[in-house]
Amino acid sequence: MRILLLPLIFISIGSLYFVFFGDIYPIPESPEDLLISLKSYKDQAWIVAICIIIGDVILPLPSDITIFTLGVLYGPLKGGALGSLATFIAGIIGFYIARLMGEKGALFLLGENDLAKANKFYEKWGFLAVALGRAIGGPAEYLVITAGLTKMNPIKVIAAIFIGGVSSSFCMAYLGSQTSDSPYLAVLAAVTLVVLLLAIFRFLSRKV
Repeated sequence: MRILLLPLIFISIGSLYFVFFGDIYPIPESPEDLLISLKSYKDQAWIVAICIIIGDVILPLPSDITIFTLGVLYGPLKGGALGSLATFIAGIIGFYIARLMGEKGALFLLGENDLAKANKFYEKWGFLAVALGRAIGGPAEYLVITAGLTKMNPIKVIAAIFIGGVSSSFCMAYLGSQTSDSPYLAVLAAVTLVVLLLAIFRFLSRKV
C-alpha cells in the first residue's frame, strides 16, 4: 500500500495550494469560467493555457477543460497542437520527476514488494498504461508518473506519452471547436483512439 504515498504527496501539495492561494488565484470550475479567464489574456491566452496544462502535473488544475477551451479559442487543429505540446511536456516532466528519485526513492515510495510488482506490470503493460494514463488525465496521470519509478524504457514512455497526449488533445480540441456541452466525451473518444493506435502498432510490429 506504500504505492499510495505518491498520490498522497501530490494531493497534499494541492491542498496547500487551496489553503494558501485558493482565494488569490481561484481555479475556474467550468469551461465557461475558464474561457472568460483565458480571453482576458487576449493574445497571451495560449501561453496561459499551456502553463495550466503543464502545472497540472503538480497542482489540481483543470488540464482537460483547458484543452477543450483551446479548441473553442483556436479551433481543432491549432488548439489540438497546443494541447498536444503541453500534455507532452507535462507527461515528460511527471515521468522524470519520479525517475530522478532513483532506486532509493522508488524503494521508499513503493517498498521492495510493490516495486517488484510495478516493474513486472510496466514490463508487460507499461506502454498501454502510460498512453491511457496520459489520454485520460486526472488521477490516471499517476500511471505516467509511477512509470518513472520503474525500469521501463524512457523511449517507450515518451512514445506512449506522445500517442496518449496527441489523441486526447485533438479529440478534446475538436469537441471544444464544436462547442460540445460535455468536454469529457473527448476522454472516451481519446481512449478509443489510443486503443486503436496501439492495436495497429502491435499488428505492424508483428509484421516487421
